[in-house]
Amino acid sequence: MPRRVSPYGSADDAESAALARRGPAAGAELAAAMTACDTAAEAAGAIRALSELTSDGLDFAGLDDVSEVMASLRRMSQDLPRLCEQLARMLVAQHEDGQITPAPGRDAGFWVAEAVEALAAAGRAADMLTAALAQAGKTSAELRSLSAGRLCGVDLDRDRLAQRLPDR
Repeated sequence: MPRRVSPYGSADDAESAALARRGPAAGAELAAAMTACDTAAEAAGAIRALSELTSDGLDFAGLDDVSEVMASLRRMSQDLPRLCEQLARMLVAQHEDGQITPAPGRDAGFWVAEAVEALAAAGRAADMLTAALAQAGKTSAELRSLSAGRLCGVDLDRDRLAQRLPDR
């Protein structure tokens, strides 16, 4: 049986607390005019557009562009676990407030618990995504340093190899 999440107050309290925590951030004016559903749809559209832009690779000037996109995706993924937790708390609070009513013969509590467990799994997966993107960023930094050496007419790997091998 899935774990039960203990919310802090009602769904309205959770939403008010989330809004209060949202201090002055970039795009706060836009966020104030949009609902959570609007913002989520915008984020999904942005990822879809990014995928289309990168499908042929022509819009990228080089490794720096790839690295910058990976860094932006990492920053985005860092907030996903917290978002999943907040959504789970809101579901539980709405259920406890009677805002989620079951159909006859159905157990709404079971389905809320299932959704909460799925959100917890999504949060863990987002943590793994963040870690993988951070590793990809480190690797691309190494690639940039190698490319920079070759651009200057120096092959760093060949020079290191030549320094280690004796002449025959």
